[in-house]
Amino acid sequence: MKKIIIISIIAIFVAGVFLILETPEEIENGEEVLPEREVEFVAEGDQEAQEIRVSEEGEEVFSINIDELNQWTIDNWDYFDEPPQVAMRDVEPGSFGFFDRAASISPDNQKLIFSVSDYAAATTTSILIVIDLETEEMEMMATPARGTVEDYVWDEDSSRVAYTLGTARAAGDFLRVDDLSAMDIVFELTEEDLLEIIDPDQEVIEMGQFMPVFDDLNWEAERLSFTTESLDSDDRTSWVIDQDGNNLELE
Repeated sequence: MKKIIIISIIAIFVAGVFLILETPEEIENGEEVLPEREVEFVAEGDQEAQEIRVSEEGEEVFSINIDELNQWTIDNWDYFDEPPQVAMRDVEPGSFGFFDRAASISPDNQKLIFSVSDYAAATTTSILIVIDLETEEMEMMATPARGTVEDYVWDEDSSRVAYTLGTARAAGDFLRVDDLSAMDIVFELTEEDLLEIIDPDQEVIEMGQFMPVFDDLNWEAERLSFTTESLDSDDRTSWVIDQDGNNLELE
């Protein structure tokens, strides 16, 4: 009987050691740390990015090239209620020549977000696409973005993403937040939203002349913080807003 108990204890110990050795994730402060995944853009010759690759610990886990993406847009363009437009012209599916140089993987390692864009008359329209890296299912944001995506910042639970948009006028002209469960825009901030607070009577600067340069995006609990250019100093102005787009405030 004692031999059976001892053998059982040894077996449990060995199994526990085996499980620890076989677990790829690390535990840090009681939380699971996922393996790091990286995004790589691959160009061909003089062409812009023709392929996006996602790797984990040096091993490729997903890739898509621009031809595959173009075919997918042709097959799924009815996703939009109305055709996306750029400078009053319809954006045509299957016409994208390269991937935009902004892409990001969600904190939970499950989603990849990137964009392709169309340009006309100093205007850019970006089509944002989210891929489930486990199922490889693709979806498009229901509302195209006006401008070029400059930076993605995910919230902690990978349900929302904030990013800045640059235009022909200036970098960081707009700040936008999208809900990835609904695949649609939550809110967008422009110079008008800021001037309503810092210069409502336009005593310092006229509407259309202030270039906010949204930057330093950071999710803090239920709110998003960021900075913009200041109206009256070289120091940047700090802001905070609820994740649903309400209660925009100066910090």
